[in-house]
Amino acid sequence: MDSAAPIGGTRRGLSRWRRAIPALLGLPVLMFLLGNLVLSSAWSCRWIATKIQLRTGLEARVGGASWSPWNGASISGLELLQPAPLRALIKEPLVEIDRVRVTPVWPAWLRGRIEIRSIELETPRFVLPVELMSHLAAPPQPPSTPTAPPVVPTAPPPAVIQPAAPPPPVASVEPQKLPPRPALPPQPTGWLRLKNASFAIVHAGSIHPLLEISKTSGAIPISGDSAQSILKIGGVSAFGKEAISNLATTLDWTFPLLSLKPVETEIDGYQFLIAAKIGALSGLPVQLEAQLPRQALAAFAVPFDGQAAAESIAANLRFRGLLLAPGTWQGDLVADASAPNIRVAGHETKFDKASAVIVLRGGLLSCVDARLISDDVSVLGNASLLADGRAAGAARLVATPESVSTIVSRIFTNLTSPPSLTPLATPQRAAFDLEAFGAIGRLFLRLGKDGPIVNLNP
Repeated sequence: MDSAAPIGGTRRGLSRWRRAIPALLGLPVLMFLLGNLVLSSAWSCRWIATKIQLRTGLEARVGGASWSPWNGASISGLELLQPAPLRALIKEPLVEIDRVRVTPVWPAWLRGRIEIRSIELETPRFVLPVELMSHLAAPPQPPSTPTAPPVVPTAPPPAVIQPAAPPPPVASVEPQKLPPRPALPPQPTGWLRLKNASFAIVHAGSIHPLLEISKTSGAIPISGDSAQSILKIGGVSAFGKEAISNLATTLDWTFPLLSLKPVETEIDGYQFLIAAKIGALSGLPVQLEAQLPRQALAAFAVPFDGQAAAESIAANLRFRGLLLAPGTWQGDLVADASAPNIRVAGHETKFDKASAVIVLRGGLLSCVDARLISDDVSVLGNASLLADGRAAGAARLVATPESVSTIVSRIFTNLTSPPSLTPLATPQRAAFDLEAFGAIGRLFLRLGKDGPIVNLNP
């Protein structure tokens, strides 16, 4: 008998394997195509938008989604709408991003540890209303609880206290030296990449943003090992007027702080020094410092068709708090000027010095002290602005009665009676008091101690 194995069955088995190999190789490709087809469907976009809405509390919209082993996962056409009460006044969404791409570290994910190599935002735009910030900054209302009748405790008679014996001397103990903390293993730096980003703070119903940062691009290190990068800002504008253009800043990352190294820039012809830090911690603690070195103050417009200038001016600004909790924001601005002069209604007044102190605490912005001082004329004032838009302020003009009447008559030309002056301790001096009250967009001004009230926003 021939003991050689038949070869017909072997050939048929090899043939089946040859036909199966293309199918096995094409299975991952098919799964990849089907997965992206499902992600881009309307049902999947609604599901992703619902998940985002649950996390943010804002109505979300998603245009599409996809993934790949080399580019990670991405979401296109992402929008977070403004809160419902503000949508009629602010047309732009709170957040609008053309594409969000997340590139994970796949080996870490396979080991059960979530690591992100980079997050890329293409043309993101953030439009933050002041009304939303004021709502977040308002102090929480205490819960209403039924008031119980007061209980008056009966105090026991005072006991006679014997002086305590002095404590025994304590032997000096050498402090124990703690072992050195082991160094953390190196980790790849994680990046937030911005392409043509913009950020705006707006007021409902206003034409121009109060503050806008536009055309920002660069890579920002946010995790892992220390790194440095360059962030380019195309422009910064306030009230529709450009203040800074083509600014390049150096960012330094050392866990957990991202620092903006001190940068010198020019705003409207004035030199500024700016530095900032933000922490990769809960709430994102942030600190900003800005300095205006002493320099000449050119003439600028003031209310009542006036103009002001000064021989020199200097200012220091400091801001700190949790970026995601406006109620924690705190700020201090201290400014002073030498030899200022103000021209109003054709009358020029020269002062020896001027100063102002402005603070921000718990949603309350206050100018606690502002003054213009000279031997002949002085102006003192203060003002406060609450988070809900209510405002109040007071100012006092002090000079000789004749000078006060002349200045007031030139500024307030519509007065039908002589100004209502406030007498002071000495008859050589009199004061004219101004009192402002109301809310932003609806302010009233009382002209004099017992004078008339006029609407500043007719």
